[in-house]
Amino acid sequence: MHIKHPIFTTIIFSACLFGCKNYSVSVNDKTVYTPAPLFDNYALADSKLKDCVEQTIHDSHITKAEELTRLNCSNAGINSIDGLEKFFALTELNLANNRLTDISSIAKLGRLEVLVLKNNQIKNPAPLLNLLHLQSLDVSQNPMSCKDLYQLRNSLGDNKPDLKFPEQC
Repeated sequence: MHIKHPIFTTIIFSACLFGCKNYSVSVNDKTVYTPAPLFDNYALADSKLKDCVEQTIHDSHITKAEELTRLNCSNAGINSIDGLEKFFALTELNLANNRLTDISSIAKLGRLEVLVLKNNQIKNPAPLLNLLHLQSLDVSQNPMSCKDLYQLRNSLGDNKPDLKFPEQC
């Protein structure tokens, strides 16, 4: 029995490309597919944040800034999030149990829906007022003033977000 090869070959070739999206594919010593390189066009001030972001990019095969939508950098010893605004498409961010004092850069991450900043040293929550899509926020165990947190709660009122404030609030 003789099978016509063009359709069969096309199906096999397509399956190989889809299944091997992270590998170069060659036919007869000619490269027919090369995956996009991992995203590296960013600068982060904190080396521990940089390590966490690099690992996430590698693990998730991120090739563009907008592909990074979830980032967990809890318990990493991070002091600064300067530069994180490059990843504007973040919807979930966990920075619990670090050494953060300034979260100004977070104001530019307007797509955030889940934000965990528990157990840091953050005093000024004002940058959070720009995050109008929050569904869950944990800023407990921070020496924050409460006024801006109350304003944020009022701004998010219709969304019924899950908010965890410091004990003093």
